[in-house]
Amino acid sequence: MKSLGHKLFYAVLIVSVLMVNPPIVFWFNDYCVEHPLLLGWPTMYIWLEFWFLVMIADFIIAAYKLKALSLIHI
Repeated sequence: MKSLGHKLFYAVLIVSVLMVNPPIVFWFNDYCVEHPLLLGWPTMYIWLEFWFLVMIADFIIAAYKLKALSLIHI
């Protein structure tokens, strides 16, 4: 049985992948047309980079916290 950590890892990963796929990006694009810059950066770029960083952080945290993903078992 999977632990809460495994379930949270997969949930965050799935949400992150969905947020950078075309159906969601098309919805977010409407906001980008109205607000092309956010803090001086292109809004779409910030949206995509944020979700890619969430995915990277998810893998790094899982590698350190979950025993099933550690290198000890290889």
